[in-house]
Amino acid sequence: MDFKKCPYEHTLFVKTGENGKMLILCLYVDDLIFTENSSVMFDEFKKCVIIELKMIDLGKMHYFLGLEVVQSDEGIFVSQKKYVREILNRFEMQNCNPANILVELGLKLNKAWSGKKVDNMVYKQIIGSLMYLSTKRPDIMYVISLINRYMEYPTEMHLLAAKRILRY
Repeated sequence: MDFKKCPYEHTLFVKTGENGKMLILCLYVDDLIFTENSSVMFDEFKKCVIIELKMIDLGKMHYFLGLEVVQSDEGIFVSQKKYVREILNRFEMQNCNPANILVELGLKLNKAWSGKKVDNMVYKQIIGSLMYLSTKRPDIMYVISLINRYMEYPTEMHLLAAKRILRY
């Protein structure tokens, strides 16, 4: 099919045609998305994939790697609303009061061995969920890196800080 692998991104492939026409393909495990500036190349590729790989055309993309995608005339919009709802439900925070700021003012996290210890598995699951969420929300990454330091011996103070990020 004459695709060339992008030297900077191992999941990205590009096929170029005449007069600057191009087809861009992103492949990740069993997810495949593609875009083009030539409807002829697009139709040719789609037919080939359906026949050769017995794939099904699902139409316009709605989800990709957990990201919600909305395509309209105004542009393409990506969000993680569904994922946020899922993690709030998972940690029983679906009815929590939202927070306007990420960290409580004056909060000092430390490795104090005092304080009530909490289940570090739940704490690690919250941190992991937040780290995946940060791919679309870089504003929370710094605070996640702060609470990440206390995964081995989290106390109620650390768990409350993590839950505040979920509320945010």
